[in-house]
Amino acid sequence: MNTKLEGGVNNKEKGVVVNLGTAKGTESMEADVVLLSIGRRPYTAGLDLEKAGLSANKFGKIDINNHWQTAKSNIYAIGDVVAGPMLAHKAEEEGIAAVENILGEGGHVNYEAIPGVIYSYPEVANVGKSEEELKE
Repeated sequence: MNTKLEGGVNNKEKGVVVNLGTAKGTESMEADVVLLSIGRRPYTAGLDLEKAGLSANKFGKIDINNHWQTAKSNIYAIGDVVAGPMLAHKAEEEGIAAVENILGEGGHVNYEAIPGVIYSYPEVANVGKSEEELKE
């Protein structure tokens, strides 16, 4: 935590050297590869949330209840603008479940069955509980 990249990543013949700024000062670390993750943010600009009587939370997301309803019970939100991973297949499942709730059919989403992926080489993916969660 609270570590930042300082001075870039220096390629070597085999691997890389990364210079990191930490609370203790600058440290160098050798690695085979580097995965750079810049994160993503919800894009709610242009949705006129205020006109609808809504607002984004401190993370830029719209708060919802367990039925995907916002603070305005007739307005629902799904996908990238609500809590959880920003994945198209998550949004699709939430959309179906929200409509099922609107129709009184009690829709739900099994978030543990939605795979997550990091589009890297090689790709990294996960689904279900982590080893730590299962041990707990």
